[in-house]
Amino acid sequence: MTGFSIDLCDADQAGPEDPCGIRIAAGDTVFTRLLREPANRPDDSVIAPPAQLAFWLCDNWWRLRWEGICAGRQTAEWRLAHDLSSIGGGYAWPRLAVWGDLDRIGLMSRSDPVGVVGPVRYLIDALRFVDARDFEMAVDRYLDRVSDNEHGFGSDRDALRSLIGTLREEREDSEIAIWRRLEARLGYDPDMGPEAAIVEAGDLASRFGLESVEEAIAASPGADASHTLACELEMADKAGQKCDFSLVSEIGEIQRNPSEPPWVAAEKAAEQVRSVAGIGSERLLNKRLAKLLGVQPTVFSLPTSSGQPPYGLRLRVSGSGERQAVSLRSRRPQGRRFELCRALGDTLWARNDAMGPLATNTSNTARQRFQRAFAQSLLCPFEALRNFLGSDSPEDEDIAAAAGHFHVDPSVVRSLLINKNVIERASLSRLDASLDQASFLEMLDAA
Repeated sequence: MTGFSIDLCDADQAGPEDPCGIRIAAGDTVFTRLLREPANRPDDSVIAPPAQLAFWLCDNWWRLRWEGICAGRQTAEWRLAHDLSSIGGGYAWPRLAVWGDLDRIGLMSRSDPVGVVGPVRYLIDALRFVDARDFEMAVDRYLDRVSDNEHGFGSDRDALRSLIGTLREEREDSEIAIWRRLEARLGYDPDMGPEAAIVEAGDLASRFGLESVEEAIAASPGADASHTLACELEMADKAGQKCDFSLVSEIGEIQRNPSEPPWVAAEKAAEQVRSVAGIGSERLLNKRLAKLLGVQPTVFSLPTSSGQPPYGLRLRVSGSGERQAVSLRSRRPQGRRFELCRALGDTLWARNDAMGPLATNTSNTARQRFQRAFAQSLLCPFEALRNFLGSDSPEDEDIAAAAGHFHVDPSVVRSLLINKNVIERASLSRLDASLDQASFLEMLDAA
């Protein structure tokens, strides 16, 4: 992960009402890298009014900071709040999407295809994550520069300073900040979210932890997210599979570095679990895995109810240490093994939280990616997988054979090989505008 910056280029030569160069970058990745017509001259900055971007950042700050991204096609409403190209105003802003992921900010830029008709053609296809603190500081510096009374930009700097002041007051007020954060997580602009849904989400957050409730919202977004979570909690309490994760107490705190993708910490956590359990790198058949998770082996093949919840959920059983009740979505033995391992991983990620959602692949938060990577590494350690494959160029049938050997889905094997650079991950430049979900997940998991 690298630092984030928004810089004004040649600002001293520009008048307060003039457009000037704006350069947006994460480390060495310059999202505003473009070719300018008619000379096809490369440049690292877009020429646009700085105040346009400043007002857009203020208007959408809460959603940029806290609302996540889903795999597949993003809605037009989501793009208005997260994609710089929506600024418009007669200027060609880059197709740069920005979203929040707890302590990281995701940034994804798409290049313009060769032959595009327009004054500029953007060149960069990139997916990067930056530390959320770096993002906040860079945005604050930019807002201060643009709104400066003497050397700023735009004809309505009084309105901009008022907007900035209100935003910072809200950020500093803990109660208002939590309200805005939940509002954004639910997918609403400030003061546009349904009050009852936000109040219910706040009540649940006071009982189960803000971050865990936010995970549930990301797993099933919308105005009904809190009601869905309440139903999930009741289901886990009444019918969840009882697990004993006592070995968690023997494992040290998981060190999560925002500069690394979640799978790195997940792999280390899985190694610790295997070490504490004295398992080594051998495959985990049902009997051995059941003992590790504190369940009966029959849990992997038990039929599910006729209904299927939107997501799985682990819920700590009151007064019982590390005993958990886990509601499962999967009807297949492989999927149930994987979900229960995810529940163990979530307990390690948020060991102080009484519950944790086990979301489908449509939720791509760092916590969900940690869960999935932990289960992958626990069930299918990379060294054991590499020894089984015997090749650094596995074919599809080799991946299928390895999946059968380790009792996991082939996608688990493929994901591990992508993380370890054995298989090339998908490229943004090869994706069409619909953003194929499986390929997008590969990129997110590895980033």
